[in-house]
Amino acid sequence: MELPVPTHLQQFLIPAGDKNSENEVRGNIQCTCGSREFVIWESNKRHIIKSVCNQCKKEILLFDAGKHGWNGFVCKEDEFMNRAMPFQKYTCPVCGKDVFGVAVYISSQGKEDFIEECVSYDESFSEGDWINGFECIVFSLSCKECGSANDEWAVLETM
Repeated sequence: MELPVPTHLQQFLIPAGDKNSENEVRGNIQCTCGSREFVIWESNKRHIIKSVCNQCKKEILLFDAGKHGWNGFVCKEDEFMNRAMPFQKYTCPVCGKDVFGVAVYISSQGKEDFIEECVSYDESFSEGDWINGFECIVFSLSCKECGSANDEWAVLETM
């Protein structure tokens, strides 16, 4: 079964649970070094989110509204992003620490809808691109110090 894991997250998103399908996937971010502990940086009111592995310091772009999802990938709507806006490090509102576990939920209309709406009308898209045209992505953070969790730290509709 194909899951709607976008290209930029394929090496980092580890699916979890038994309810994943072509229309939705839940999972956890894991660095290529094996660590699941990250410092989180955001810009543009969480429309750009990146993580830095707490172990190997690898930077992972988790989401960029100007490049990812339906509006960013399909519609190429990048003009509203202020690329000069600095990134802010997120800290736990409970303990003030800055290392988190990152869970992700992605919803998609599915492959057939993408083919019908995009591939049929625009030859710049291929059937395999459907994974990049997702409709919503949600990031949940859990503090590695105190265990405080925010299940909807960033809810980003991309359509």
